[in-house]
Amino acid sequence: MNFLMDILSLMLKTMLYSLINPYFWLVILIVIMQYRRTVNLEKKLFGDAVNNIWQVTSSSLLFGILGGFFGSILLLLLGISLDSVGIVYLWPVAIFLFLFNPRFLCFAYAGGIVAVFSLFLRALLPIFPMLAENKILAGVMEIHLPSLLALIGILHLTESLLIYLSGHGGASPIYLKTPDGDVIGGYSLQRFWPLPLIGLWAMAVAENSQMFVGGISMPDWWPLLGTVMNLGASEKVIYLMFPIVAGLGYGDLALSSDPASRRIKTAKNLAVYSILLSVAAVVSAHISMVTLFAAFLAPLGHEYLIHKGNREERSRPPIFSQGATSGLRVLAVLPNTPAEKAGIKSGDNLMEVNGLEINSEQDFWHAINLGSPPLIKIKQENRIKRLSLRANSWARQRFGAIFVPGKDARIYVEINKSSFWERFRKKRK
Repeated sequence: MNFLMDILSLMLKTMLYSLINPYFWLVILIVIMQYRRTVNLEKKLFGDAVNNIWQVTSSSLLFGILGGFFGSILLLLLGISLDSVGIVYLWPVAIFLFLFNPRFLCFAYAGGIVAVFSLFLRALLPIFPMLAENKILAGVMEIHLPSLLALIGILHLTESLLIYLSGHGGASPIYLKTPDGDVIGGYSLQRFWPLPLIGLWAMAVAENSQMFVGGISMPDWWPLLGTVMNLGASEKVIYLMFPIVAGLGYGDLALSSDPASRRIKTAKNLAVYSILLSVAAVVSAHISMVTLFAAFLAPLGHEYLIHKGNREERSRPPIFSQGATSGLRVLAVLPNTPAEKAGIKSGDNLMEVNGLEINSEQDFWHAINLGSPPLIKIKQENRIKRLSLRANSWARQRFGAIFVPGKDARIYVEINKSSFWERFRKKRK
């Protein structure tokens, strides 16, 4: 028990340094800028913002700290030494992939490519020993692939936890134009988390070195992934904790399901992928044949998850489109408006206003002006409710309910899948 308490105490002290790291606050600034884009889009679409920048940023900060602690425990448990995972090679590959598609800015793709390339070079080394003379190629071959692949698994497992806990928070309503030309309602799930993490750095020191005194003795089974350091007869390995900063992002669309349900499915699928990849990485540290499987699993498994999720979401009919249900369906409700104060929620169906049947937004605004105060009949969670609203000019101008788009909707979002290179060529032209 004292061993665990010592580890947790040292982790907390190290994490405090991450919180005062300027790079951590730089990541927070980037998070604020991303949420500002989301809020500005809401204003363009609906004239007002559904989300508050500072509330979603504060939520992301708190959950990010929680996720950082969770991820740090896993990094420490496996004994992943960041000096052996080839970070210096991952970032250039990730940035290069980003130029083709922004979603490729992910270590799952870059890490898989680097791992496969490393295995390829190792296979060629007996035939072409001169490969070891090149510093870059030699560095790629020296990467500890189990640690690299386990790092990818842990980061995605941390992301799955954050998606499950807060992936639906700050969901932004959108009007989306489909490839068929229809405009439907839905939610854009955009979450960003700054992560204060604790990394390990391995060092070889003399067996009787007094350079580091007062360290914590780890169990014999640790680290699970082993080490790639070549030790002399009178040397030992010590691991230093140091604070690092990372950022995780989650982007998704909820079209045929509500944001809460969508985030649960995504989190579960991502968790299964992450656990499978992490287990394969640990096994590969002892059975080298598994390394190739884990290397291909990292990018291909991640790509499969994305296509699987998109296929599931788009294969079912959208729930926020005109005609999907009887009445006029509410997509979202703006804060501090008559609609919110009356208890109207996303997913409600407005059935009648002042006794008149409602099937479109035009029907609603026509009927609400016929009686004072307006009497609204809604269907909320399979229950019929009747609401009486105070009628005044401000309420009529800003009722606060965002309805599903009608057939004549002129303001919408259209997904652009063009790459960075395509956009660059278009600007030059």
